[in-house]
Amino acid sequence: MEKKRITSVKTKISAITKGKYVAQEGFDPSYVLSNLGQRLSRVRVCATVVDKFLSDTGKFAAVTLDDGTDTIRTKVFNAVSMFEDISVGNIVDVIARVKEYNGEIYLVPEIITKVDDPNFQLLRELEIKNREKIMKKKHEIVMSYKSQTADMSELSRLLKERENIGEDELESILQIQTTEETPKEDVNNKDSVLSLIEKLDAGQGCDYSELLEASKLPEETIDSVVNELLSEGLCFEPKPGKIKKL
Repeated sequence: MEKKRITSVKTKISAITKGKYVAQEGFDPSYVLSNLGQRLSRVRVCATVVDKFLSDTGKFAAVTLDDGTDTIRTKVFNAVSMFEDISVGNIVDVIARVKEYNGEIYLVPEIITKVDDPNFQLLRELEIKNREKIMKKKHEIVMSYKSQTADMSELSRLLKERENIGEDELESILQIQTTEETPKEDVNNKDSVLSLIEKLDAGQGCDYSELLEASKLPEETIDSVVNELLSEGLCFEPKPGKIKKL
């Protein structure tokens, strides 16, 4: 039986790096579960090359990508020729598999193409925002149906028949929804963190370590709040380690 190729998902880097990596066994591909309930296994990222490394042996190479939301490394073993024409400062469009090793989530590229059209990044940003709106709407639909039935089989059937939401999508949305069921104080955390970001910003963005120290909140809470602010478009990362209010 022929195995169907997984469709690449256009996404922001922060959705990958801030998501939860889920390792699968057998032929099921591992993936990152994003905060919107997307399973990111094969992705498409448009970003700027900010660093390039080639080992002395010539058998390993890595480029670091930055799309303004976060950075991520793209690594190749042996097939270093993929990066031959890629230089720091280039804007690239990358189709890659999401992998994890020793706590680092990284990309294994299948295709990497230099981008020359200045409108390409803007178009990609609009495509991703549109996809995020669709995912948020599906999340609302799932929660609405879930409030009407506690039977998972019935819930799955109704969503498939009436809303064309498949079992995998349902499972992912419910999986991420459990992490969102947090106390109301988290709303206050978001407001206070947003205020702190603005207060600590001297012009080039607020330093993450300063935000962590000033907030007096656990690092896990700060990570969650910052990820939410980025996904909602209330903040962006002008450079690694910095966050700025829009």
